[in-house]
Amino acid sequence: MARRKSSKLDGIVQLLIPPSLVLLLVVTIIELFYGVGPVLAILIDIFDIYVIAIFAIDLYFRWFETPHFFPYVKKHILDIIATIPFNLIFLGIEGLVLIRALRGVKIIARIARFARFARYGRLLRLVRFGARAPRFLRVRKHVKKAKIRKVQPHEKTMKKTLSFKVILLITINSIMGTGIWFLTSAGAKHAGPASLVSWGILSLISVYIAMCFGELVSMFPKAGGVYEFAKQSYGRFWSFVIGWTTSIAGSVTIAMLLLGALQYLIPIQYSFTYVPIAILLIILFSFVAFRGMQTSTYVLVTFALITLTAVVAIIIPGIINFQPGNFDPFFVFPTMNILLAIFFIAETFFGWESAIFLSAETKNPSKVMPKALIYGTLVIAILSFLLAFTAMGSIPWAEFSASVAPLKDLGGVHFGNVGGIIFSILIFISVIGATAGWIVTAPRLLMSIAEDKLFFTQFAKIHPKHKSPYVSIIFQAIVVSALVIVGAGSYETLLHMLIPLILIVYSAVLLSVIILRFKRPELKRPYKVIFGRVGPFVTILFMIFLLVMFIKETHSALDILRISGGLMAFGIPAYFAIELFYDKKYVTLRRNLLAHISHHVHKFPIPKPTFNKIISLVGPFTKKKNVMVYNSPMGSFTRGVVKGHIPFNKIYVANQSKEEIRIFKKKIPARYKNKISVHLLRTLNIPSKVSKVDSFISFNDLGHVKDVQVFVRDMKKVLSKNGKFCFYVQHNMVNMTPNALLVDDKKKMVALFKKEKLKVTYSRKRRLFKTRIFIYGRK
Repeated sequence: MARRKSSKLDGIVQLLIPPSLVLLLVVTIIELFYGVGPVLAILIDIFDIYVIAIFAIDLYFRWFETPHFFPYVKKHILDIIATIPFNLIFLGIEGLVLIRALRGVKIIARIARFARFARYGRLLRLVRFGARAPRFLRVRKHVKKAKIRKVQPHEKTMKKTLSFKVILLITINSIMGTGIWFLTSAGAKHAGPASLVSWGILSLISVYIAMCFGELVSMFPKAGGVYEFAKQSYGRFWSFVIGWTTSIAGSVTIAMLLLGALQYLIPIQYSFTYVPIAILLIILFSFVAFRGMQTSTYVLVTFALITLTAVVAIIIPGIINFQPGNFDPFFVFPTMNILLAIFFIAETFFGWESAIFLSAETKNPSKVMPKALIYGTLVIAILSFLLAFTAMGSIPWAEFSASVAPLKDLGGVHFGNVGGIIFSILIFISVIGATAGWIVTAPRLLMSIAEDKLFFTQFAKIHPKHKSPYVSIIFQAIVVSALVIVGAGSYETLLHMLIPLILIVYSAVLLSVIILRFKRPELKRPYKVIFGRVGPFVTILFMIFLLVMFIKETHSALDILRISGGLMAFGIPAYFAIELFYDKKYVTLRRNLLAHISHHVHKFPIPKPTFNKIISLVGPFTKKKNVMVYNSPMGSFTRGVVKGHIPFNKIYVANQSKEEIRIFKKKIPARYKNKISVHLLRTLNIPSKVSKVDSFISFNDLGHVKDVQVFVRDMKKVLSKNGKFCFYVQHNMVNMTPNALLVDDKKKMVALFKKEKLKVTYSRKRRLFKTRIFIYGRK
């Protein structure tokens, strides 16, 4: 009897370890990147002790599997290290500080000499995080292999409407952003006229990066973009982390562009209007994105044409009024400043990832997307160089570099005060256009991640009419609105948060080119970048240089880097949390917990109207009829039949929760026990002991079964001739069941049942945040 209790405890510990480690990961990231107060530090120490305790219990049970000292230690050495209470050791070291303070007291005078170790307390505390590392290795078994599809689900439904000219203009609009308007003066400030050399070097590097993106998108022209490249190169785990980082960077970019545009146009004394105007623009462009690519194309192309017109309109008079004397002397700063200037102007070319999100909606994307990326980058490189050249040719570089609104001042020089105002408006429209581009394209990333069941599967839903990922668009609008509120008036802070995130993402993309050249040399590459095995590595070194310059030249760079690093690191526990959510053991655990709660609060899981409707769909019941009830919560449907004195011959109850079965057996009157056969489900399959039934009722199983088609086929086998079936599905907006998208697709589900030659009706009722689906019919 004692042995059974021990094995039950072992089972509980095995269930507790993975979620506890996910929570410990979150705690560790908060400690490392953000710091904690004294109260929270005590709670973390208590939690650390709890984790050590469950590891110690786990080691106790593992001894019975390997009851020999040396083999046991060899097998479980990392788990043994994980049980060392380093947190208590470090608390003791920190306590030496108090002893040192009281060293004048004679009783503890001798002990006080050990207090010199307290000075190493902070250094030794870092070992605490290293001591946790062996524990985290226990969750690695939850890292699944990436499922590589030749065709992603969105490719079957999204319309390929974008031509080369359209995608080229959208690419230019996405990349240009704020950099071309604001950073020409920043280059002049740090390198003077020689900043033209900086623009030239940066242009060459940017074109090469665009070529690397071009090779990858020609191989994988899918809406996931950067996430898809990472999935092919690094696998499921790291692709999620990179996709997570790209998603954060996209949201920060949108908030940054909006605040930058508003700060440029509206004086600072009216800053209280920034947030409401920004949120209105987010709602407006999200509606444009929701309406689909046809509507979005008109808007984005219009913005792109306005942007190009504004740039050309400021360059032409600059050529006419050019003053060569402004470039004498050409080198006014040390040569190193040319490289320094590259860092300050690099943001001009950020945005390739935004354009490639539209690959699935582009005609012949394998050929069109690489051309659009390369030509778009070349256009921006030429325009940026000419703008810097003509600007410093029209206004002395020292005066131009001191300008807060350089293009406004340049417009004033060429066209007078009215020209300055007009160009302020044009620049505002241009930056808002870049924002619109991001709002339209970025939801495709979330959609692709959700398709691989690494996010709420509802986020992969595509609107049946407009063919847009509307749930992802709504979610993005909420997140960006929150960022605008939090970061109001902090354009520079958001920009500095963005730079390290983007540099990490771009480095991962460049490394993908090298990895795939060695890992998948057989893959067809419609476009192939030159020096593909060496060039990307050299460019990564350039990215590292930019990151070093960012740390060196940006005020509070390490603090900003810590914030950005923390946001990226949170992707790691997020990944494991999602994988555990889908794990069958934890699905059953949730059902058991809900069964406990429902039992104690006397809540009946199935509403009476729903019960009556199911009876009407699979009835009428008679004394000769056999019924199968599959995964009814706490056996509530069968209990309703018994309570309502509805006649039946036999009911087969199948449930995957032991706790629900236990409660169900208690609730059933003794006279019915011979007529009700109960089966515990180890897997979501039809129990082999079930004979023919006249009615089959299932509750929320279609979302979880491994293969819906196979499950329906097995159901058909146990169903008698003219037998009736009803699949009841209820889910909310954040439904994370693996098959949520399929179950929610009426056409696909009807076709699936008809393939098995079943007569079927699909009925769906939507309410706010809740959907009810009845799939019913007969054999």
